[in-house]
Amino acid sequence: MKTMKKNQFLVRLALVIALSVGKTAVANPFILSYTTENQNTERVRYVDVVFEKVNIQRDIVFGESINEKGEKELLKLDVYAPEADEMQNRPVIVWIHGGGFRPGNDKTQSYIVEMANRFSRKGYVCLSVDYRLRENPRDNPKETISDAADDVLKGIDWLRKNSELLNIDVSKIIIGGGSAGGMLGCNLCFNDRSNNETDKRGIVGFVNLWGTPDAIWGELDVDKNDSPTIIVHGTEDKLVSYSNSAILAEKLKANNVKHELITIEGAGHTPVKHMDDFEKKIAGFLYEIIK
Repeated sequence: MKTMKKNQFLVRLALVIALSVGKTAVANPFILSYTTENQNTERVRYVDVVFEKVNIQRDIVFGESINEKGEKELLKLDVYAPEADEMQNRPVIVWIHGGGFRPGNDKTQSYIVEMANRFSRKGYVCLSVDYRLRENPRDNPKETISDAADDVLKGIDWLRKNSELLNIDVSKIIIGGGSAGGMLGCNLCFNDRSNNETDKRGIVGFVNLWGTPDAIWGELDVDKNDSPTIIVHGTEDKLVSYSNSAILAEKLKANNVKHELITIEGAGHTPVKHMDDFEKKIAGFLYEIIK
């Protein structure tokens, strides 16, 4: 029965993704021409919006874990792919939601969904993943981070195993996370995990949305081999201090890691009203990495 259900799922996923993936690559992969009533225009893939619609496959089970209550918990993700896309081997962004590691938050967090949709319309494949949460995450910050990071890694392993089905390039994986998700991204992108030397394989960039952790969640071990990083943070953030991101930027600079700190003056936590601006800056930063 389990094998039958698995096969049914794979067929269903293949059909959905087939809607967004063609059989041949376009001749010029980054420049697409559009004709309007008045003029011909060109849009740059991964920078501009080049697709109007996004296909979304929801609630795909990518693994399971044992939560703090000792119960088995299924881990799920959503896949966002541009409709009618003929590009082969597309870069992929793994988006990690925030919410303070507490129940009631998941992969459908509004700004994560919005970013996944926006970047899929630019030509990326995007995944939004769930991870284990806790009623009182600050009671044991080390285990909270470790459990959640392990779950996100399972999602990354899943996309590697299903790269042909998703039509993605596993050498161009980008991690993106907001708030608690940004903290997890910091943990995954900067701290080498001795239990698995391949955890960071293929990760070429990190989008940190107001999520640089302070010492309670563990120190960050930045070195020259870490991925290029772009940070967005408001100066009046009362939940995650802007100074954390300023310090991280200094560490990245000291280690000659390509980075950019987008400072939003006067903004508090989760400054989504500035998304139109920082989305463009993130797109430009990532384009220089994956082109």
